[in-house]
Amino acid sequence: MADKPVVKVQPELDDVVSQIGEFIEYWGFKNVHGRIWAHVFLSNEPLDAGDLIERLQISKALVSMSISDLMEYDVIQVAGKSARGTVTYIANPHVTSVVTGVLRMRERRLLSRISAATKLLKDHKAKGEIELSDDRVHTLHDMVRTAEMCMDTILSLGDVDFSYWARFDEEAEESSPVKI
Repeated sequence: MADKPVVKVQPELDDVVSQIGEFIEYWGFKNVHGRIWAHVFLSNEPLDAGDLIERLQISKALVSMSISDLMEYDVIQVAGKSARGTVTYIANPHVTSVVTGVLRMRERRLLSRISAATKLLKDHKAKGEIELSDDRVHTLHDMVRTAEMCMDTILSLGDVDFSYWARFDEEAEESSPVKI
């Protein structure tokens, strides 16, 4: 059984992968999560852990843990087995559902906890048990409720396919006389 040819990561690809890692890290994940996802997403074929170790020059343990994390959020999926018998991965093609899934698992849960805490604070304030500004306690509670409603609206878009609208952006970009 022949081994796969060694993949030399081009500087342009490495730059994009690094920037995606930085972006993902900004959103509270690990940089390596974004770098792994970028390689899996951009690859012509499913990648296995060995491919990722080679491309990213990181340890097997780090790849293994990171793949588990990405699978938990359904960012990447098992594609099958390679000719070598290793598990291969692809990026989840439903980007909108991936984003809304992450928002539902992380940010929505966080907002729910904040909402419960502000409601409790508001109740204790109403009973005179806490000395705080009435207006600010109510304003904070209203802000959190508004954030929850906005998040719920965004999450309701989880099954919307935005690829149709992306074509209009591409057409507008191609026909624009101004290039930035």
